[in-house]
Amino acid sequence: MNQAQKDTLFAAAAKHLQEKVDSITDRFTKLSVQNIQMAEDLPKLNEDNKIVQHKLLEHGKARQNELEVMIESPYFMHCQVDFGSGEHDNMYFGKFSSVDHNIYSWITPASAIRFEKPGSVSYERPNGDRRTGNLQKKDQYMITEATIRFLSSESEQEGRQLIYQEYFSNQKKGFILPEIVAQMEKAQDEVIRANHRGPLVISGPAGSGKTTLALHRVAYLTQSPDVSDKFPPTSILVFVQDEGTREYFSHLLPELGIKGVKITTFAQWAMRVLELDSKLVYRVGKSQVQKDNIEFAKREALKQIRNFAWHKKPYEALRQVYATAGQEVLDALTDQEQLHQLDRFDITVLLILQKKHEGALTIMQEYYKTQKDGSAVKKMGRFAMKYSLLIFDEFQNYLPEQIALAKSVLDPEHNAVMYVGDMAQQTQIGTIREWSEAREDVKEDRVVALQKVYRNTKAIMRYIEDAGYTVSIPEQMREGVPVQEFVLEEVAAQVSKVQQIIDESTGRIGVLALTEDIANIYKLLLNAGEHVHIMSIHEAQGVEFEAVCLVGVTHELLSNFGSEYSEEMREEKKRTVKDMLYVALTRAMNELYVVGPHALKNTYIDSK
Repeated sequence: MNQAQKDTLFAAAAKHLQEKVDSITDRFTKLSVQNIQMAEDLPKLNEDNKIVQHKLLEHGKARQNELEVMIESPYFMHCQVDFGSGEHDNMYFGKFSSVDHNIYSWITPASAIRFEKPGSVSYERPNGDRRTGNLQKKDQYMITEATIRFLSSESEQEGRQLIYQEYFSNQKKGFILPEIVAQMEKAQDEVIRANHRGPLVISGPAGSGKTTLALHRVAYLTQSPDVSDKFPPTSILVFVQDEGTREYFSHLLPELGIKGVKITTFAQWAMRVLELDSKLVYRVGKSQVQKDNIEFAKREALKQIRNFAWHKKPYEALRQVYATAGQEVLDALTDQEQLHQLDRFDITVLLILQKKHEGALTIMQEYYKTQKDGSAVKKMGRFAMKYSLLIFDEFQNYLPEQIALAKSVLDPEHNAVMYVGDMAQQTQIGTIREWSEAREDVKEDRVVALQKVYRNTKAIMRYIEDAGYTVSIPEQMREGVPVQEFVLEEVAAQVSKVQQIIDESTGRIGVLALTEDIANIYKLLLNAGEHVHIMSIHEAQGVEFEAVCLVGVTHELLSNFGSEYSEEMREEKKRTVKDMLYVALTRAMNELYVVGPHALKNTYIDSK
């Protein structure tokens, strides 16, 4: 296909898109007016008709929201199929259906044909009948703001060809929903449609699309006629790492037609269950060594918690559990109490004690009690929690006890839980290393390992490989610019170099440090605008930047753990630091700079 033919095809596709958008917009406008009229008429109806009208209004508003999304992006795939009638059947697949426009939802059985090569195809209808046809041509789109950003075409006569591509940023901030639905391979579609019973693990390197894939599975479970009654959105609980990821999910799920899903961090959820308003802190202690030792001591104490009973005062309960953890831990706990602080071990201890005391994890909720005269009075009470589906994003950062606690509120009938993450990205002490620690039996056919990376460049991945990590570098990955190392002894020189990189850049930059202390130095000394984000590597997990400056990496921080660490603690520290570096390096989409006293590939932790 020559360029003139491609231009003709793109022009026809753009014209067709505009016609669909105009028609859907007209439908949206009429439905909006209709919903307003129904809302105005509602108070005038008798009670029986009010119930019916209210249901109709709810349905109308839901459809209005779907059409609003479709105006921006009505479809992502077009399949031209001959089902034996002698005429072409043009089927378009999108996030939502509009049968009048030949647009079908991505969860309908017919959508499976979009993964097939041109030629004979078939799919099973809801009634069990199998429909067979000949797929003659398929076009893949990326459409945002009612504009085609990407278009490829494939037919029986010609292989897949790029028709049009517009430069765009993959930033979560700018692209709330990367079109993973459109880009998914057939194997990934099978993941989404996998049986709903039992644990499912979606694992893969940074940038593989595992999180977005998991959320599309949520969309399937909540919308597929086969299982939607088992997974109402309000019964789904998603655990995320931080507020930024929670905000990202809160935008993505509604775009897939899902509203009401509970998205929270484990700490926020725990605080609500415990009815505490303490401040959660990442780590406690005055130095990195002290922070490490306190965490390790608390981890060991947590293993013995079954011997302790509930205490109404949280810090007294913690003192009981940590009594044998050493004076360093108890002194730090005194400081925590004065500052109203709790860390991840503390909230886990308190949840375990509360569950042991009450027999189940309960939460305070409003309820109405009917009086003798028939009136209802609003009251508050504690009720056991029950969820149909749990999702752990970045599961490798959870303590085994945290996973067990969350699973205690999961409906045992289906035991539907999804673990999304990568065991190679563990950045914290004491987190899960194998499934048996969480008393989870994950079958081999329920582990999905994604290999392709959609985020980074070949240059960045080769650098990561040279630093001692085992990575997969897809052939189709873009090349990118070489990674730059700046070996500078003095901290002032390092800060100056990072400032120069910032001044010469316009994209979103992450300045990532191995520890919070180093990050604080750069926060103090750098002149950084809104496009610059300075943070510890732990804070950067799940975030991505057009450019990353990795700073402050030294031999001492990487591997020179002295006598202040026990042998077991040294091994744990080496493992987590190695994984933290991997996380930092994979945050960069386009450019990576390493600034410090050593070249990283001569400093890396042995990955064997």
